[in-house]
Amino acid sequence: MSLEESNAVEGPSDDDELAHLQESLDRIEICRKSSLCVPKPNDASKSDFLTMLTRSVKVRCRPSEVPFTIHGGAAQSRLILIELVHHPDLLNVLDMDDILLSVDARKVSGMLLNDVRLLLEASFATKEFITLEVVNGGSIPTDLRELLANKEYAQLQMVIRDNVYQKTVPYTTRPPKNGEIDGVHYRFVDVPFFDYLQQTNQLLEHGHYQARHLRVLYFAVFISGAILNHQDGQALSRHRCGES
Repeated sequence: MSLEESNAVEGPSDDDELAHLQESLDRIEICRKSSLCVPKPNDASKSDFLTMLTRSVKVRCRPSEVPFTIHGGAAQSRLILIELVHHPDLLNVLDMDDILLSVDARKVSGMLLNDVRLLLEASFATKEFITLEVVNGGSIPTDLRELLANKEYAQLQMVIRDNVYQKTVPYTTRPPKNGEIDGVHYRFVDVPFFDYLQQTNQLLEHGHYQARHLRVLYFAVFISGAILNHQDGQALSRHRCGES
């Protein structure tokens, strides 16, 4: 057998495998959100359970104030929680650490705290009544990472991801493709810094894909917005520029 025939029998090269892997990753990225929109049969019971826990609260609006405060939010990797209730009319229907799921049908899980505050302020200033969807505190986990890791909360995961996608950029250790801009399409980092983010629990969710020749590509990683307000954000910029 000739050398050329031998090479042909050996199969695809590493470059071919990498190209095939990247095509698969691109398809995963395109399909991921749409696939989450289709609930699986096993998700129905958990979805029904969450629906049973959810209650609607109709609140009369007073333009001068929002009658309760909130805390949590995506920057802290948490759902939106009721903090303090100021108006006596709401003391029997809202409680501290109740989970706020929606404001007039706008689902807020995975949103930044300040964005939800602005939504509430605008709603109370312009409407006569608003309807809140609320779940009792302690009924479900409030940590976004815990929710995203639990397949039983598929419907809530879809809401969280939709809101997180609007405000965050995925991190990846693969090199940029033609036309991709760092900080716009992805944040391109090396494997040691990616591992640092993972080990310090600053990632909402992460995954990796490994080819047969053991080269690892990390892909589609979402980071808590907290890092953008932390000294690690400056460390990331210095790290990418090769500074110590």
